[in-house]
Amino acid sequence: MDKKEACSEITLTAIQNIPEINPGDDVSSIISQCLSEQGCRLRNNDAIVVAQKIISKSENRFIDLKTIEPSEEAIKLAKETDKDPRLAELILRESNRIIRAEKGTIIVEHKLGHILANAGIDQSNIGKRKDHVLLLPKDPSDSATKIKKSFEDRYQIKLGVLITDSIGRAWRLGTTGHALGSSGIKTLIDMRGEEFDRDGRLLQTTVIGLADQIASAATLLMGESSEGMPAVIIRGLDLLDESDSVNDLIRPAEEDLFR
Repeated sequence: MDKKEACSEITLTAIQNIPEINPGDDVSSIISQCLSEQGCRLRNNDAIVVAQKIISKSENRFIDLKTIEPSEEAIKLAKETDKDPRLAELILRESNRIIRAEKGTIIVEHKLGHILANAGIDQSNIGKRKDHVLLLPKDPSDSATKIKKSFEDRYQIKLGVLITDSIGRAWRLGTTGHALGSSGIKTLIDMRGEEFDRDGRLLQTTVIGLADQIASAATLLMGESSEGMPAVIIRGLDLLDESDSVNDLIRPAEEDLFR
């Protein structure tokens, strides 16, 4: 789709009845089976958005806190933030650096480059495993590529895949959808110096975070608690593209006034 054009209609369809995902499960095959049972079929130029949690589960990113020996740094961090020292140790291991630490919250630069709370480590909706936590996928874009290839081989179509999570943001309360990984879909549209507004002024600062917009739209259907719908089809965008990735959305540290 030409970036001068705007979509007049898009549709979002939540994929129903996806079961609890376990380590080693083939997520694309499970989603395909659920699509068949739902009477849906992927089409050319669709985008499929998948919650990172089921990717992490399938890739066995579970950690048993009982196996973690906290370092002195982790023990100190835990005291400062009222966290379990074992969890603080995992947060340190998953992070490039700590950005801010306060009671109850640790903001980090994750190894993937994203700025987020508690290194994205999750303890909710992970299958009721006592003392277990779930880490983010090691390489969400690689996970997206594998899912994309599986669907394209199965259906003989071209599509894009996003892996998403929910994230809090500076300046704003509440969480929203956030793109963690991508394959085959446009993630960023830079209109600076190339497009004009309706008054004929050349755009100087307009950069559209398309992947995060898609992630947020999908999250409306995925939900944030017990909804159990971790995959959504988005139709009508026609923005398949291999030229960029989610990494292009990450603001360089030297341009980040808040890091």
